[in-house]
Amino acid sequence: MKASPTLSPINRMSQKYVIAHFFEPQTPSVIFPAQEWPLHVTLLPNFTIKWPLDVLIQKIDELTVATVPFDIKPEGQAAFGPKEDVPVTLIYPGNAIMELHNALMALSDDASFVYDTPQFIGKGFRPHATVQYKNSLQIGQTYHLDNLSLVNMFPNNDINGRVVIDTFLLRGK
Repeated sequence: MKASPTLSPINRMSQKYVIAHFFEPQTPSVIFPAQEWPLHVTLLPNFTIKWPLDVLIQKIDELTVATVPFDIKPEGQAAFGPKEDVPVTLIYPGNAIMELHNALMALSDDASFVYDTPQFIGKGFRPHATVQYKNSLQIGQTYHLDNLSLVNMFPNNDINGRVVIDTFLLRGK
C-alpha cells in the first residue's frame, strides 16, 4: 500500500471517491477520462469523507486483510441511470459481494461518509458492471474478485478526470 497525501479540510469535504473492482489492473496515479472508465464493478458509489484520506486508506487496508477473495457471476442485462439509457451487466448478488459492500459501508459507522445516491447503498445496492466501449462481462462466466481500488473522482480539481489512488488485495484466508 502506498502512502497518499492528506487533503486539506476545504478540499476533503468536496472530494469524491468510489471503491471499485477493476477487471484489468489499473496503475495508481494515472488519470483517465471520466468517460473512459475501465470495466469494473462499483462496490461503494460516490461518497465524500469527513476525515483525512490516510484514515480511509488505513480502514480499507484493515478490511481487506480479513476479506477472502471470491467469485462473481453476471446474471443479466439492464439499463441504469436517470434516463435508463446506461447499459449494465447485472451481477448475482451473492453473499460475498453483498457482505463486502456492507463491510465497506460499515467503515463509516460514525456517519463520516456522505453518499451522492444513498438509495443505491445497503438494501438498494445492485451489483453491476457498466458496459464499457463494447467491453462487458459475459453472462454465465465466472470472474474472480481479489482486489478493490479506491478511486479519486475529482483529481486536481478536474471533474472530468478519474485516478486510482490505491489498489488493495483481498488477503483473508
